[in-house]
Amino acid sequence: LFAGRHAECVFISGQNKPSTKAQVGKVRASAVAAGRNPEDIKVFMGLNVIVAETEELAWKKHAEYRSHASAEAGVAHFSASTAIDFSQYEIDEPIQYVKSNAIQSATRNLQNNDWTRRKLLDQHALGGRYITVVGSPQQVADDLESWIAETGLDGFNLTRIVTPESYVDFIDLVIPELQRRGSYKTAYDNGTLREKLFQREAQLPEQHTGAAYRR
Repeated sequence: LFAGRHAECVFISGQNKPSTKAQVGKVRASAVAAGRNPEDIKVFMGLNVIVAETEELAWKKHAEYRSHASAEAGVAHFSASTAIDFSQYEIDEPIQYVKSNAIQSATRNLQNNDWTRRKLLDQHALGGRYITVVGSPQQVADDLESWIAETGLDGFNLTRIVTPESYVDFIDLVIPELQRRGSYKTAYDNGTLREKLFQREAQLPEQHTGAAYRR
């Protein structure tokens, strides 16, 4: 409800397309409930990308990254976000969801009580909890476009596995492919960030609660 009333951008952690679509739908519905347009909130998902000139090279890079990563460290970091001590559970023991003041997007996936330490370790194989897209530039572009089309997402919060290589690879290999498809800009528009994101004036729209405090 808070996001529906106040937010202009929301960042989520989707694990599959059906659940991500449901999350996006809830965000849009919360905006409508607050008297706003459903598109008044942009929704972005965290995403890892491992890309190389060919699929084979991309998976070799994935294997190299995984050999250096610590899944246990990733789960420990996730523990800080959820306020749950996962070490108290056996490897295949269901993790019990407990409502708390932790990061709600982090704990949402635990609410069905069907997660185990083994599942978390597999999810955090590269050290983070975001899904990972692996492949050639064409395959990665296909995946990104399908996520947008099938979930209603507005875009992605590109995370890094290795700095700066993760970003350099994406810029050098994926961006040109997306540009060829017309799915990514080739130049920056003028104006503020709000004008660029929403293609409208820089001020908050009248239906946003913050507009009532405009001088």
